[in-house]
Amino acid sequence: MSSFSFKNKKFPIKAIPTIIVAIFVSFSVTAFSIIFLKDSKEFLDLEDFNVEDIDYEFQTILEESLFDELVVVVNTIDEVCEYFAQSGSFRTYKAAQSQFKELEKIGYFPVIENVNSKNGYNYIVIVGPFENRSQTNNARENLRRLNMDSLEKMSCKKI
Repeated sequence: MSSFSFKNKKFPIKAIPTIIVAIFVSFSVTAFSIIFLKDSKEFLDLEDFNVEDIDYEFQTILEESLFDELVVVVNTIDEVCEYFAQSGSFRTYKAAQSQFKELEKIGYFPVIENVNSKNGYNYIVIVGPFENRSQTNNARENLRRLNMDSLEKMSCKKI
């Protein structure tokens, strides 16, 4: 094990030149900051600057209390929509009944409808009605988690 000392030639930095350089650098930085970075407080006379007064329009509007009347038009709802989620389409009633039972187990109230289709799917299983599209999307997400594909169906009635 070797010992380090200032007199040992293995020590990489000489102490006296290092201290002298450090003192010189700190003195130089201090002198530079005192000479070139003067901390004098000179206050500007604001009357030397001619600034025009700005007349804001909103200030006069508020002072005169002139407001335009807002005309509110209420749109009446001409139709009421119900939202459904179609959880499957099947060729046989037995397959639709199987899907029906799975949906009942998870708490939905499904309905099997007999439809005429060109592609041979005669039975669809529908869950709903839901009040809005958000609830329908939540139900579809629950079905997706159970590996059941679904479609959004909407039925609107004019009032």
